[in-house]
Amino acid sequence: MTGRPHPDRTASDDRDLPADRTFVCDDCGRRWYYDRRRCPECGRSSADASTVRLETGAVVATTTVETTPPDVRTPNHLALVRFDDVQLIAQAADADVSPGDRVRFDGSHRLRDGRERTDPRLVAVEEP
Repeated sequence: MTGRPHPDRTASDDRDLPADRTFVCDDCGRRWYYDRRRCPECGRSSADASTVRLETGAVVATTTVETTPPDVRTPNHLALVRFDDVQLIAQAADADVSPGDRVRFDGSHRLRDGRERTDPRLVAVEEP
């Protein structure tokens, strides 16, 4: 990672982050996606970490879940994606993403029926 990230907010403001955000340690610059108590690199409390928006990533693998809980869409398209030094599993907007594709988060979707919170889903990045 080059230079210091420009945080959108501190991680302690909202531990339930939108899908397109990642934690970043204010001391060592290490990034991680899922909430944890301490930075995996230097051990600093994650309550002191900032968050930054994930830009574009590369699809590593995909799957489609056909059997979901009653309030989750079927089929549910998922992708394992690497965003620089952060790797995560997220919902894809549709089945049109494949390993090697470049993707970004976009839109505003509910994971479950009746849930107020919305999050972006992964969409393919149009190559020029």
